[in-house]
Amino acid sequence: MAKRLVALFLGLMMIIAPVAVVSAVELPMAELGGKDGFVPRLTAPKSNNKYYYSDLNKYERFGYGMPNCTAYAWGRAYEIMGYEPDLSLNDADTWWDYNKENKSYPYGQTPKLGAVACWNYTTGGGHVAVVEKIEDGEITFSNSAYGGKTFYLTYADVGASNGGIDYYTWDFQGYIYITEGQSKEDYYESLKGDLYRVDSYDGVNLRKGAGTSYSTLTAIPDGTEIVVTSTKKAEGYTWGKTSYDGFTGWCVLDFAELIYKKPEPTKPPATEPPTEAATEATEATRPEVLPTEPAEPFEPFPSEPLENVTSTFDQATPDEATCDQIPTEPSESLPSWGESTFDEGTPDEAFLIGDANGDGKISIVDATIIQKHLARVKEIPHNCIKLADLNGDGKITVADATIVQKKIAGIIKTKSYIQ
Repeated sequence: MAKRLVALFLGLMMIIAPVAVVSAVELPMAELGGKDGFVPRLTAPKSNNKYYYSDLNKYERFGYGMPNCTAYAWGRAYEIMGYEPDLSLNDADTWWDYNKENKSYPYGQTPKLGAVACWNYTTGGGHVAVVEKIEDGEITFSNSAYGGKTFYLTYADVGASNGGIDYYTWDFQGYIYITEGQSKEDYYESLKGDLYRVDSYDGVNLRKGAGTSYSTLTAIPDGTEIVVTSTKKAEGYTWGKTSYDGFTGWCVLDFAELIYKKPEPTKPPATEPPTEAATEATEATRPEVLPTEPAEPFEPFPSEPLENVTSTFDQATPDEATCDQIPTEPSESLPSWGESTFDEGTPDEAFLIGDANGDGKISIVDATIIQKHLARVKEIPHNCIKLADLNGDGKITVADATIVQKKIAGIIKTKSYIQ
């Protein structure tokens, strides 16, 4: 397919060609429609288009605006993406290497919609253009040229390795796929604060502090997008902390438009109080609460446990519900003490195994009494000795104190009663 090279790529090349007639009225890009959501630009941007003709375009701001291929491609990329592109702010021959070194966007040799095409010249300099259409084997590029046409279209075969430029000093480098980089939504999520756009013809001052009494660091031009990390009220204005052109300071937000409000961090859900049924179930499985009063201190266990200890303590009176009601000798109704064939249940005359102090319950106090008994600090009441022998081996040892503790904690279960 014949290649159509229309208009001038650079003023220095002095190649003059016809320019397509454009519509007198430019519709907003969102109303033009396009394949897969991409809206091609086939007509020149109007002079009030902020992406090309305002300080939002950094080339325009610093005096290198259109006609200029870099100012046009940078503004076009901004227009396509919806936020400031990470492309070189230097001459066109730096764009390809800048993108590779900074890993800004994917790149390659296959034309794609919205991609930035890059050339450099063996004689010095370069050119950039934007892919607007790929149809019927033909690529349509939008361009601008320094010292030449403000806007024009060029064409090339899809398979052309030189981007449609046959001039021998032009070296085609490839395509920068700006549409395959970070999406607008991802860009918003990556921000460290809220996104504002300055909405003041004269711009706003960036000051060292939140107030007009602070010195001015620089001016932020109209239309510039800024990220505000914190705000405060002062002198009747709302001030925002932001960074611009290497300076960090405060500017008035009353002359700026909020574009994106960063969501507050998600808080963990409040813990619901347990239901009555859950509380009852928890209490049913909870081990007996330890006594609030600390147990009396006792000496460490002796290396050898004392066996068959007898006591010289006075016997309890029969009318007291203590251990003296336990038969002291085995009988036909009570098996030998070393066996573990006690009946389950709580008969009328039953004695709680592990109740070493005869208070009718098992607690950490019983384990403490057994330990004191072994340490010869305080003896177990004589008629409670059999209840303190939890493993039924006929003697009181550290193992019995351990069984009491495990029983309280619910770690083990033992026979509960003897008659």
